[in-house]
Amino acid sequence: MSLPVRLLPEYRSEKCLNCDTPLEKADKYCHQCGQINSKKRLSLFDFFSEFLSNFISYDNRIWRTISGILIRPGKVTQEYCAGRRTRYANPFRFFLTVSIVFFLLLQFSIKMAPETMAPIQISEDNNENTAEAGLFQLKIDSTVQNKQDLLRQMKEIQDSISKNGSPIQKFVTDKAIEEFEKDTTSLKLGRDSYTSQAELDSMSFIPRYINQIESYANFYDDHRNTTATEALEQLGHRKDNSNVFRYRKASKLQDVFSNPITLSDILLPKIPLFLFFFAPALSLIFWLLYARRNFTYMEHMVFNFHLFTFIFLSFYFMLAEFAFFESNILASIFFTLIGPFYLYKAMRNFYKQGRFKTILKFLMINFVFLILILASSSLFVIVSIFLSV
Repeated sequence: MSLPVRLLPEYRSEKCLNCDTPLEKADKYCHQCGQINSKKRLSLFDFFSEFLSNFISYDNRIWRTISGILIRPGKVTQEYCAGRRTRYANPFRFFLTVSIVFFLLLQFSIKMAPETMAPIQISEDNNENTAEAGLFQLKIDSTVQNKQDLLRQMKEIQDSISKNGSPIQKFVTDKAIEEFEKDTTSLKLGRDSYTSQAELDSMSFIPRYINQIESYANFYDDHRNTTATEALEQLGHRKDNSNVFRYRKASKLQDVFSNPITLSDILLPKIPLFLFFFAPALSLIFWLLYARRNFTYMEHMVFNFHLFTFIFLSFYFMLAEFAFFESNILASIFFTLIGPFYLYKAMRNFYKQGRFKTILKFLMINFVFLILILASSSLFVIVSIFLSV
């Protein structure tokens, strides 16, 4: 096979043009920095041939990484940590790429189905209430008794959808019932009183802040066309900058929680970054469990990033299944069988311990992981929403 023109002997230099390392005429590449040993001036053909060769090389690494992660649990991590790295994509960059692309596709699929993810609104017209939640549009009598009858009917639908429906249908139904229950409580009990300024002043900072936000959110929900200053005047609260800021914050929070699309727009783009910073905490657990084994902390990190990458690659299949067949069977199989089995096999292949020890550590890691993910994800949701509104 003939050499590319740039690599022909007549174009080779006696030193690297990039790092000035002395070279021989037989050297096609610099042994110090890896640059091509060529003094030929760059042409259009050279530029595109170099681009294509680099692209194909990286493309091969991507497919080798994907296939290895999917069908050989723990083996890619084992080879990467053993030093065979040029054949695989960087685990940290690859995880971020896979997860970010997934959430972009997920957001796109949500926005392409606005009828199922529309915000839920309840409005009153004479003696009728109109409830709209995507596919739901119901006119009902405004009395509490009729609403309770409707709630019973909707909960029967909810039970049916929980068994046979899609996740989006279930989400919309749950939100519709939640809004109807909230409105029924409002009609039955009324919000005749809100937390007064004197009551707020008697509380310490954290309880005062929570009660104030909750009270302002409830007031805004009942009087959506009222400005912050007018609302504070009606509530009998001080119209200072602090109260105005908190009322506006509470009203924006109420808008976010009543609109699934807005909520997804806030949370979804931040999840890859959240998992990127969550991985070190999980790696610390692995490091403690395998303290007697000869593994560095960074090798545990590589293992966890490959594990997260497998999860997101599986999510692609679930997203495709739902998009084409409106089914979530694969998700059920993944979370009950495939996911746990994959983690067990990856631990066995990478850490090389017996079945009993691996199963014991598998159970311990799942328990600690559940606690960590619940605590950190709750904090993540709260902080993300408060910083975004």
